[in-house]
Amino acid sequence: MKKIIVVAVLVGVLCVYPFFNIWGLSKNEATPSEDDVSKGYSVIESLSGFDVKKAESNVRQAQKKRDDPTGKAEKVRKVLNDLKKGKTTYRKVLRDVYIVGDSLMNGLEAYDILNSNHLITQVSASLYHLDSNVKKIVKMNPSVLILHYGINMIAVGDKYLDNFISMYTRIIKELKKSLPDTRIVISGLFPVDREIASAKRFGEIGDYNKALKSMCKDLQVEFLNSSSVLKSHPECYGSDGIHLSKAFYDKYWLRFLIKELEIV
Repeated sequence: MKKIIVVAVLVGVLCVYPFFNIWGLSKNEATPSEDDVSKGYSVIESLSGFDVKKAESNVRQAQKKRDDPTGKAEKVRKVLNDLKKGKTTYRKVLRDVYIVGDSLMNGLEAYDILNSNHLITQVSASLYHLDSNVKKIVKMNPSVLILHYGINMIAVGDKYLDNFISMYTRIIKELKKSLPDTRIVISGLFPVDREIASAKRFGEIGDYNKALKSMCKDLQVEFLNSSSVLKSHPECYGSDGIHLSKAFYDKYWLRFLIKELEIV
């Protein structure tokens, strides 16, 4: 097919090139000059050695540079592929990442997925846990800091949400001041399985995440919404409809995190 296209191009050039030259001739010239004909043949000769495969490769490379000028997306794809094939580990890929939070982050340590010295987690933790560990976090001086809090503080009523955001804002401002070079990422609240975790307060998760996203915009830190991961993999919920299986972290969430945050 490619050869046919090249032949068609050659024939087209042979036919069209003289035509356009004739069009441009003055009224005194009825036929193309020998120079015009020679130029037409030169174009054809130059196309005869045209490498279609090389041209296609150049186009693909140009498109990649246009779509991914820094090459970071390509590196992310390679990392994810290496993880899938077992050529690397989360410990290596996330070596500059520190995660702080409640029992939903504690799963990373409980399932032995990440190094414990990169995690500060506690079952039933609230923002008071984060507040008490600010100095420890600053001492670690992480390149990337991911925070997950809220499931243990969520309640029905605007005043509870306002208090939550107010306290979170104060702590993040303190962290930003002490860690100006750290990339701070706020993880949104994970959704629960409402068929199991039916408490009324869990209906507030959507509002809490909206408030967190707005807070992140105001503070110029990143917001990571992982709701889509659990919606796609509800089989990862534990018996309480809140906590999650090893597969959630190992197969899905950490890969989602790497892709969304472009961590390589």
